[in-house]
Amino acid sequence: MSGAPWWRPLGPRAPWVAAVLMCAVLMSAALFIRSTALESSALVARGMANVIMVAGFEAFRDADGLPDQAALDAFLASHREGGLRYVAVLEETQPLVSAGAVKVGTRDIQDGAPLLVEGGRARLVHRIRRPRPVFGPLTLEETRAMASVGDIQEPRKPVRMVYEFEPLTALELESRSQRLLGVAVASCVGILALAFAFSRSLAQREALAEELERGRRLAALGTMSAVLAHELRNPLASLKGHAQLLAERVEADTVLGPKAGRVVSEAVRLEQLMNDLLGFVASGELRRVDADPNDVLRAAVETTGPARVEVRYLPARTPWPLDAGRLQQALENVLRNAVQASPEGRPVEVSLEQQERSLVFTVKDHGPGIASGEEERIFEPFVTGRVRGVGLGLAITRRIVELHGGSVSARSHAGGGAEFRLIVPARGA
Repeated sequence: MSGAPWWRPLGPRAPWVAAVLMCAVLMSAALFIRSTALESSALVARGMANVIMVAGFEAFRDADGLPDQAALDAFLASHREGGLRYVAVLEETQPLVSAGAVKVGTRDIQDGAPLLVEGGRARLVHRIRRPRPVFGPLTLEETRAMASVGDIQEPRKPVRMVYEFEPLTALELESRSQRLLGVAVASCVGILALAFAFSRSLAQREALAEELERGRRLAALGTMSAVLAHELRNPLASLKGHAQLLAERVEADTVLGPKAGRVVSEAVRLEQLMNDLLGFVASGELRRVDADPNDVLRAAVETTGPARVEVRYLPARTPWPLDAGRLQQALENVLRNAVQASPEGRPVEVSLEQQERSLVFTVKDHGPGIASGEEERIFEPFVTGRVRGVGLGLAITRRIVELHGGSVSARSHAGGGAEFRLIVPARGA
């Protein structure tokens, strides 16, 4: 439809579809930013490590021998604002000299790229050259003597420089991306909550629109029924009366007798149709009195035919505020349809239960059941699957039950056939 909103075909699901799409886009963007920030923070950490290592080379290259405590303290103080927290000279894993507070100690020392350690710090390790002792001119005998005791050939233990630093910029990138991801998650929760509220509002709006449309149809049907009652009731009563007199006169005639009887039966059918129409559109006040639901159901079964019905009543007398006559009519309409749908030898199953503050009448037949998608439509006026009848019985049943504040539902049950549930709550429930 050209002027209809884009979401109209989706109905109440439209807000959920839009919300899911928005959340998918939002979370995808947030996760992409998070992944990019993590990669960038690793690059920033490596860059900081290279800066610190180059600064260390520049600071200690002119020193005689290994850096001493004063040199390390000065180097740490000059680079503290840049994130440097610890610097040390190690022989294998034993500190020879150090400055600052170490976070993870000197375990698992490995040369190579910056390694992220506990507490948000990164650690950089690289080897440095140990200055060799300077000897004066030696004679051949002195050189041989020193070699014999290992002063020259003794293996020299590796010496490393260790830097621990906080990659402040990298940590800030990670923190901001984490906050952004949290905001995205919270936004998605909010969007889904709004979608839930909007979908409920949309469903209520559509239900109200359907109810108003049904009310308009009922109003039009009421006007039509009033006109029919005024224009046809008297002529139909006259036709029926004269047809009955004629049928009595020609009862013995084998040709005219059946034809006169046919006229009478059709007049009675039209009269019943008119009564059904008037009963359907009548919205009169219920005359509630305390009645026993067992008695109401028993009367409906007796009228329909007890031989074709199996009934399970409430175990005890239970007074209930009902319009007994109208509720009996509603039950008769359902029972009559069930008996007509069930084959011979398969009785209709009827039960009456009390669930919390409601009466539940259940009617099961063994007929063909209800076609999928027709569970609501069969309660509309003039919808029928039978050759005879105009499809007002179930519509009247729904109207009577709704006047009691209840509801009627229909479905096909597992054993084959249809199942109707009439729920009648107590007044004010």
